[in-house]
Order: sequence, then structure tokens, then C-alpha cells
Amino acid sequence: MARTTQALRAKPPASIPALAPVPDSPLPAQLRFPLLVVLSMTLSSLFYSFASPFTSGDLATVSRSRDQWWEVAGLLGWKTTELAVGWYGKYDSSDLAALTFLSHIPYLYFLMQFYSIQPLTVLACITIDTAAAFIPFYLLRISSSIHSIQTPKGVAANRSVINDFGIQASTSLLAASIYGVVVISSFGTWLPVYLVTHFDGIRDISAAHSTNFPYLVGCLVPVGFAAKVFLFTPATAAKPDALDKKTAAFDPETATLGETVLYNVWGFSKRSRIMIARTATLVAVSGLHTWLQTYVAVEGAEGLGAAGWSSVWSLAAALTGTVFWWIGDVEGMSN
Repeated sequence: MARTTQALRAKPPASIPALAPVPDSPLPAQLRFPLLVVLSMTLSSLFYSFASPFTSGDLATVSRSRDQWWEVAGLLGWKTTELAVGWYGKYDSSDLAALTFLSHIPYLYFLMQFYSIQPLTVLACITIDTAAAFIPFYLLRISSSIHSIQTPKGVAANRSVINDFGIQASTSLLAASIYGVVVISSFGTWLPVYLVTHFDGIRDISAAHSTNFPYLVGCLVPVGFAAKVFLFTPATAAKPDALDKKTAAFDPETATLGETVLYNVWGFSKRSRIMIARTATLVAVSGLHTWLQTYVAVEGAEGLGAAGWSSVWSLAAALTGTVFWWIGDVEGMSN
């Protein structure tokens, strides 16, 4: 009996087997993206139909008529491109929802500030656009656990940082402040005259002269939160990969020319590479969507005018990513 007891004590406890990863979808891989596009556009049309009693009359007063087939095809093509960026960029539903929010809000904010569109209309439109991006991705791709309230152990680097409410709130407020500084600086310098010059029929320019900075930052807190979700959290949670090991082992005396070029051009940590890539994506998608939507949809808009407005938000996105990258370089948050 004593030997049996000793044997039981010496035997290591049985471990719980790890769960197998859940596949994104039982559908064939080649069908998922086309289904994603169809589902997203269907949901968008359905939601806008439900909201039309509250939004259509408001938006119709500023919308340019789109009678040419290529105008409609261009907007549908751009919508497909936005979804492709998220799908082939391996984003999950939270990532794409944040990117959609960040890239669609500049156009809607423009309509509210300078064309007297009601805040309820803006809220309905941004909710519909974000939901039409989020729901299909949520159904067809497993969400990353780094966006959960409590990230499980072993899933991410800097787990204590991405789970800390104070850090998440402060980074969101920081991003909102950066956006606010860029927007209000533009309002106070070159933007009012530029908008009057390049937007025929712009209704009200007074917002550019009367906007209060604390109030503006408060309005931009959702933008700051979306920037935190899309930029800060994935980069901070990134674990070192094979390229990090190669970079750490790089020896300039024995390296080939190709290895030297790769080290000098892209020899950053995994966290930095994610931050750079996502910031570039946000700048491009936000800038192109704002320009396209403003130029094609707003009656009297010139291409240069739309480009000027989109540049404000692209600059804000670039500065936010740069500041987040700098914050991530402090001790204790690097890979």
C-alpha cells in the first residue's frame, strides 16, 4: 500500500490537452471572400433601407447625382477593395471594424460640419458602415483573442499592457488628441480658404473658426479608441518571429548583399513592422476613401478640395502611428 501511495505521488499529474485551433469557416477557401463581399454589401443595403426615413432626405440635399455606370462601379469596386485589404491582410472583425470607422468618419464629419447634416444621420451612417464590415468578418473568420477584455496567457506579448484599462484609455485619449491637434490646426490656418475655393456651394464654414479644442477631442474619443484597436493593440501584442531571430543574429562581416539590404530596409522588430504596415494601410485607406467619397458624392466638390480634406486625416493617422511606435519603444514594451 505504501509503495502504491509513493507511486501515485511520484506520477506527474495528467495534463489537459490543448484544444485544436478552430477553422475560420467550413466553406472552401475560394468561396469565403466572394461570400464576404456579397454579405457585406447586402447588409449595407438592408441597413440603409431601414435607416432611409431618417437619413436619405438629409444626404440627398448634398449628394451629387450618379447617373454614369462607372461612378457606381467605382464605388462598388472601392468597397470590394476595402474588404480585400482586411481579408488578405489577415485582419479579424475588430480590426476591420476599426479601420472602417477610421476611414469613413472623415467624410461624415465633413458633411456634419460644413453641410449641416444632422448628427443622427452621421451616427446612423457610421454605425451601418462599421456593422456591414464587422458582421461578415465575425461570421467567416475567428476573432483574435488580443481584442478580448482579458487576453489569455501565452497568446500575446505585453499581456499586462493590453489588458490594462488605464493604458487603453490613455492611448485612446492620446490618439484623439493627436487627431484633434491636426484638425484644429488646419481649421486655424489654411483649410477654411481652401474649402471655400474648392467646394462650390459649401454651406457653412463657421465651424472652422468656432471649434473648441477640448470639445473636439471629446468628439474624437471614438476615433482614438478605433486607432488604439487597429494600431496599438496588435503591435503591442506581437511576439518575436523568425525574422526577429535572423535580425538578432545578423553579422555584417558574413552577411550576403541580400541579407544586408533586408536588414537595413526591414530589420525592425515584429512589433515595429506591424505598426509600420498598419499605419501605412490606415493612411492609404483613410486618404483614398475620404477623397473618393467626398469628390464623387458631394455636389460641387473638386478633386483638389477632396484631396485637401483627406490629407488632414491622413496626416493625423500617420502622426498617431508614429507616436504609438515611439511609445512602444520604451523599456518593457519591446519584443
